[in-house]
Amino acid sequence: MPSLPLYDLNKKKVGSVDLSDVVFAGEVRPHLVNDAVRAQIAWRHEFKTANSRTRTEVRGSGKKIYRQKGTGQARHGDKKAPIFVGGGKAHGPKPRRVIHKINKKAMRAALISVLSLNQKEDRLFVIDKMELDKLSTSKVAKSFKAFELEKALFVTTADDDKEKWFNQSVKNIRAIKVIRPEGVNVFDVLKFKNLVLSQKAVQKLTERLNHV
Repeated sequence: MPSLPLYDLNKKKVGSVDLSDVVFAGEVRPHLVNDAVRAQIAWRHEFKTANSRTRTEVRGSGKKIYRQKGTGQARHGDKKAPIFVGGGKAHGPKPRRVIHKINKKAMRAALISVLSLNQKEDRLFVIDKMELDKLSTSKVAKSFKAFELEKALFVTTADDDKEKWFNQSVKNIRAIKVIRPEGVNVFDVLKFKNLVLSQKAVQKLTERLNHV
């Protein structure tokens, strides 16, 4: 069972916390991580809206442009054929829905993989409480600077006003994203590289993922 130091917002050690072997020390499976990221990106662009007109949809005359034989030129019908400028598009894009499926067990294993990878590479930090007495972006920025991170994903709950004030104060800092434990996903964990969890978030994540 991995054990990590427990910090306050100023990165002063206030204790230690034991993490679940299943959630934070599991097997890293790169192929499942790849599948999960591809699925998440596909979900963001699930509905394709690009549209083009075929020769039946282009406005124009359906009259044959010249007689079939005797002109010395190639035979043609109307000017709406795809080979003419202003004609229809052959095999062009149409509005459609693209679905990328991944089962729940694979997604869970992928999330455990990235959490375990962060823990093994010392990019996982646990803070006892992510709370503020009032809205203050400067206090959050000072705390962020104390951990010496370029960017990070903060995971905390929003059970009371102090936690909500912390969450709102983070929004003005571009290098930080705050998310609730139930919203933790593979894409964001990989994108922000460093993961900062509150003690409550550790418990919630363990409850969410520590099942067979």
